[in-house]
Amino acid sequence: MPKDQVIRKTALIPTALISGGAGFIGSHLAQALLDKGARVIALDNFQTGKQVNIQHLMNNPNFALYDVDINEGIPSDIDSVDYIIHLASLEEYLYSKEYLNLDSLLTNSLGVKNLLDLAKKSEAKFLLASTIDVYQGRMSQLSIDKYFGFSSFEDNKFSLTEAKRFSEALVWQYYHRYKLDIRVARLPEIYGPNMNLDASGSIGSFLKDLIERRDISVRGDGTDKEFYLYIEDAIAGILKALFNPVTKGNIYSLVGGEPVSVLEVAYLVKSMADAELDVKYSPYLSPVKQGPRDVDTFNLGDLAWEPKVALKEGIVKTLSWFGYKVNSLSFKPARYIQDHIASRAVTAPPIATTPMPIYAYEPGFKAPAANVPTSFSPNPYPYINKRNPVGELIKKLRDIVRKGIKTTGALPRITAHSVSPKVSRSLTIGAILAAAVITFVVFPVFQVFSKAEHGKLALMAVRDPSNHFDSEQIKNNLKTATEDFTSSRSYLVKVKWLFKISGKKEQYNATYRLLSSLINFSKSGEELADVVKPMEALWAIIRPDTDETMDSSYFDSAKFSLLNARNTIGLASADFKNISIPDLPEKLQEPARVYGVYLEQIDSGLVLASAVVADLPQILGASSKKTYMVWFQNSNEIRPTGGFIGSYGLLTFENGKLKDLTIDDIYNPDGQIDLRGISVPSPSPIAELLGENGLHLRNSNWSPDFPSSVVAFDDLYYRVTGEDIDGYLAVDLSFAKELINVTGPLFLAAYDEQITSENLYERTQYHSDFNFEAGSDAKRGFLTVLGSKLLEKIFATPKDKISPLLGSIEKSLDERHFQIYFKNSSLNAFLKSRNWDGSLADSEGDYLQVVNANLGGTKANYYVQNTMEYEVDSLTRDGILRGTLALNYKHTGEGDAWPGGPYTNYVRVLTQAGSKLTGAKFIYKDNTTLDIFDRIRVSSVGRYSSFETTFKLEPTSSLTLLLNYDLPEGLSITKDFQDYTMLWQKQSGTHDDVFNFKFNAPFGMTLNQFSSNLEQKNNLVEDTGVLDKDVRYIVKLQ
Repeated sequence: MPKDQVIRKTALIPTALISGGAGFIGSHLAQALLDKGARVIALDNFQTGKQVNIQHLMNNPNFALYDVDINEGIPSDIDSVDYIIHLASLEEYLYSKEYLNLDSLLTNSLGVKNLLDLAKKSEAKFLLASTIDVYQGRMSQLSIDKYFGFSSFEDNKFSLTEAKRFSEALVWQYYHRYKLDIRVARLPEIYGPNMNLDASGSIGSFLKDLIERRDISVRGDGTDKEFYLYIEDAIAGILKALFNPVTKGNIYSLVGGEPVSVLEVAYLVKSMADAELDVKYSPYLSPVKQGPRDVDTFNLGDLAWEPKVALKEGIVKTLSWFGYKVNSLSFKPARYIQDHIASRAVTAPPIATTPMPIYAYEPGFKAPAANVPTSFSPNPYPYINKRNPVGELIKKLRDIVRKGIKTTGALPRITAHSVSPKVSRSLTIGAILAAAVITFVVFPVFQVFSKAEHGKLALMAVRDPSNHFDSEQIKNNLKTATEDFTSSRSYLVKVKWLFKISGKKEQYNATYRLLSSLINFSKSGEELADVVKPMEALWAIIRPDTDETMDSSYFDSAKFSLLNARNTIGLASADFKNISIPDLPEKLQEPARVYGVYLEQIDSGLVLASAVVADLPQILGASSKKTYMVWFQNSNEIRPTGGFIGSYGLLTFENGKLKDLTIDDIYNPDGQIDLRGISVPSPSPIAELLGENGLHLRNSNWSPDFPSSVVAFDDLYYRVTGEDIDGYLAVDLSFAKELINVTGPLFLAAYDEQITSENLYERTQYHSDFNFEAGSDAKRGFLTVLGSKLLEKIFATPKDKISPLLGSIEKSLDERHFQIYFKNSSLNAFLKSRNWDGSLADSEGDYLQVVNANLGGTKANYYVQNTMEYEVDSLTRDGILRGTLALNYKHTGEGDAWPGGPYTNYVRVLTQAGSKLTGAKFIYKDNTTLDIFDRIRVSSVGRYSSFETTFKLEPTSSLTLLLNYDLPEGLSITKDFQDYTMLWQKQSGTHDDVFNFKFNAPFGMTLNQFSSNLEQKNNLVEDTGVLDKDVRYIVKLQ
């Protein structure tokens, strides 16, 4: 969601604001609201919230993050919202950082007031997340210094409860005075995936002890009872309280069942250990023991809510998320706990009478990088099977040594009377040492690399195209990869001492994190395998010749699997970003770099998949019939959006099925425009060069911004037909060729012709334009048969070809041969982020797009070769950047015969707004020139300036258009601004256009850093190639 626009609530989509949105609870709530189709604005000052918590949401077009302190006010560009949820400072008392006492007090006073004022202004629903600990508290009667207690633990805990009590009082005042729609949700200790084990109560402490393989430490005698709530249940309760119409003015304590003793939880966690751990006792952090909470839950019936995840199930899920493999032993019965508590009554340590400090990490624990918290790293202590293969190997080696000493074989027989006891002992010691080296060094090191190699092979099997739509095979391969990488990491831990004594601790850390990243990567793939299942049946549903249909819930399970996969990929990315590649073993460095790039691509792909899966049922008409317009654009008669619209098609979907495909000549509805006298003015170049003062559908794609051209076409089409269209697709011949390359040739029995990717243009051109008559059935009939046959081949695509098919579609989208725009779909924001909607991309730096439009009625672009050269330099002290653009056109045709002929071109050069033209001329084939500065038309297209002119190019001739212009002053290079950025956007429908870009460092400056697609030559950088997709450059000077 762009933050450079004022955010206002709208009837089209609910808008929710979450303070503390980057925290443990806030990030889960944000995801849940986004899944429900809401816009989410997260506010966080990152005192306790973490960027990595919401990293997976950053690419969601409906999500915006503000790094702000709500105590200082709400950002001015947030005008109004529908819902406000205050979660900030809820978890802060669990941190041992002194400044958070003050922060929690301010956040729950000034911060709450600022949020309540926004709720008042917006007439928004407001939910305050509080704590059931407001029932507890203490204060000093004598000393300000020890106002809340004698330890930092007490300071933090009781200052928060005081802050929450005050925030509830403030909410009460606003409720009574201003009649705001307010409710309070009091929460117990929340746990679950993504929790910060260092910022939790007893359950987090126990899980941390378990994961780090320490005895589980219980404060006091463990008889204190607490309420625990799994994060999914907490989010469900918050949403119920927020959305339920009867909750206004109420307070809800989101607890379920009876409280559980701390000791019972400790033994529950202990029962899940993969190794022998004990429960030990330590003194209370607070000398004052609080009494049990008295929590009222009588009004929870209003919410129709109750926890669904039992404590044991929730702990198992949480440990699994951290990468810890839970054992299968059952939990000891509660009676055992009661007996144990009784037995501890005599021997339990006395309660401390002096305050105890809150301990930080144990010595030697390395703090994480700032951007990757340790709570997101998987279990650093791998699962060790109790079967102990190393122990068995030692036993076998010991038996071999013993047999070798006692029997004949490769060694001579050794008898007691021929060898002295001293020699015998030496042989025995030597054999044992050799066995120890094999057991503790050679075997583990071999297994590290062997298991990693097996895991790599399993992942490579997943990439086999023949497996891409076989969900079971994918899942099996990924499960194998997960197990192999986990095993490799386990053996790596066994030889950690070897890295330490050899001075290669950093190599160990880097290798460990790489394996951890690969484990999470493989786990995410297991989740994605479940997404493939509904896709396997999708072709059969869409096909018009089957009975299967689709409802709106078809992809619900896939949505959940994608969410889990994105979270796990986030963990893999977090681990990988914390790796120093040079610290890895040399032979792993390059594969690791490749893996890092692939990891980013997967993350981006999951964003696409989430957006598609969320909207696909509606797009396919699961709830109501949908009709889509398809423009068949002829790129050999280039137009701003990719080509002349000679024909169009209507695709109709209902209940997930393709119900109809009709293709028609564009001149048929255009004829109705003339007959009915529908009058819409044409753009002046069309009126001047084509002599058409009234706009027709065939010329309505005049804007190079596809959504803008859709609006023009849609308005005119509705005037003609009265039909509503739900979305638009634009394709050209390059797109069709890509598809035929995958599907294979098409045989059209009605025409007794075979269409291949090589003859597609010629045969389509023949049936479309040879002996052309406007509105004739010849073109319509051929394209209908061709389109139907192509769809038939697509639906019959075998599994091993589906992945290449999807790849060809993605390639066409990237290269702007296929453009998509839906009406009223959240998918549009994602399409725009990938530049798949054919829109003008946003750029604050230098921008260039050359837009050609053939207005001569010929298909001459087939013969015209385009070369574009753009050079930027600065030769004056003011740092103004100057652009020189040379557009070279060469007509390789040899006559006026069909389908060639003269090329009448109207060219527009789109540049950053504020650019000033300083020169323009034509350079002809014989090197003569013509100054055309006065003939250049300057206008605006979207947010950009446009320099425009026209020319006519005869066959066998060539022409160069040379433009000189100054870039806006805001892009000037100064001592305070030494960066240059550039976006060169490709025109839709073009192909094989050669380009060259040069940037000369300004006088007195040198090149510091620049994009990898640039090559340095002295004090300039350059890039050249074929402009098959948009290119971006960054140059940093010094």
